[in-house]
Amino acid sequence: MTTLRDLPLSALRALAAAARTGSLTRAAEELGVTPGAVGHQLRQLEDRLGVKLVRRAGNGIVLTRAAESALPDIDRGFDALASGMRRLSFERQAETFTICADPSFASLWLAPRLDKVRPALAGLDVRIVASIALDAMLEEGVDLAISYRKASAQDLASVDLFTERVIPACAPALIQGIARPDAADALDKLPLLHIDPTMGDDVYPAWRHWFAAAGRQPKGIDQGPRFGLTIVAAQAAIAGMGALLASELVLRRHLEPGDLVEIARDVPALTIRRRLVWPLHGPKARRAAAVATGLAATAGLGIDGALPAVK
Repeated sequence: MTTLRDLPLSALRALAAAARTGSLTRAAEELGVTPGAVGHQLRQLEDRLGVKLVRRAGNGIVLTRAAESALPDIDRGFDALASGMRRLSFERQAETFTICADPSFASLWLAPRLDKVRPALAGLDVRIVASIALDAMLEEGVDLAISYRKASAQDLASVDLFTERVIPACAPALIQGIARPDAADALDKLPLLHIDPTMGDDVYPAWRHWFAAAGRQPKGIDQGPRFGLTIVAAQAAIAGMGALLASELVLRRHLEPGDLVEIARDVPALTIRRRLVWPLHGPKARRAAAVATGLAATAGLGIDGALPAVK
């Protein structure tokens, strides 16, 4: 009798991938290994069973009759394993409350306020993940999203958190010698740093939006280093690499001590609204609504870009 300990799972997985793709190379790409490793696994399995499993056919491979007859059982076995993993994942999700937010905002604003909403979590462990597209919330098991996007789907609810000013800022050394750092043309000769519009929040304004609002269209405004995280881009700005366009709320910790300074103040700042979004239905929908209400209450009133003080 074959026991679980006796099952050569890696070799069986290599056989299933080779059968699915008809190629050792494509099977290797699917499994994230080399073609030689797939071939080695198949040869070991053939030696162990004493039966030929694959044969060459042009640039690919085909299964022998023995392998073809066993493949449906092997596929069902892997399907059952995948189902078991999903069930374990769902069980874990049932014990956690997952919030997605961009890492910069999560570290600066969300994390210090989790204690304020702990009663609404009713003992669930909090898991914070990076931002995702709102239409993927249910699929990804996210209970609450903090996003710049509106909840367009009918099965999602949302509430405004606050409005943020999006401002240009740079290291003080970069504007030394500039006669009018508050004027729009203060940016004409400065290199520009960019935040990539990723993780579903591609409504975040870019430099081209700022220059359009200022009534200016200089060349090369889309050129320059790009960063996936505002906190990383802010460090580059502090190091003097260029001017950064970012949320004042996120930059506040660098503006107050003077590591960064706001420039081109004569141009009205762009604004963007951050929202709390959650599924209307599901086992944690009511809890998500309560957490959203609690977080919105901690935001206070009249916040216009400044990071609220943690009480």
